[in-house]
Amino acid sequence: MVMRVIFQSDVKGVAKQGDIKEVKDGYARNFLIPKGLAVQATTGRENELNERKRRQQQRAERERLGMQQLGQQLAGQIVVVYAKVGENDRLFGAVTNANVAEALRNLGHDVDRKKIQMEPIKHLGEHQATLHLYAGITVNITVQVEPEAQKRG
Repeated sequence: MVMRVIFQSDVKGVAKQGDIKEVKDGYARNFLIPKGLAVQATTGRENELNERKRRQQQRAERERLGMQQLGQQLAGQIVVVYAKVGENDRLFGAVTNANVAEALRNLGHDVDRKKIQMEPIKHLGEHQATLHLYAGITVNITVQVEPEAQKRG
């Protein structure tokens, strides 16, 4: 005998969360269901699962469109970061993706620092950074590093 089940979590080598599969009756009754890894598939549960997947797809599409719009706003933009400078225009420390994320936040764009790919900057001037906003949405920006004294002036 077989039973249709909806997996509540990933089961290695069998199914992923949200999958609907037919498994042997004993496997479902003695292992999957008691451990909370799956529930018996009923029409109501399948409809609920399909509705949840549909809402999740809509949310992902809204997020993708928002990131695409943000990418269009940021494309080619110059972000100015101020840093403390020592002799020979070398920075004390380095400008990192966290500094660029803060500068973007000050411009009104909320971008997670983990989405900013760049080498640490140790000199003044223009440098390139790549923003990986969403799957397939990548934007290049210019990071202009200036001495902190100019910020006040």
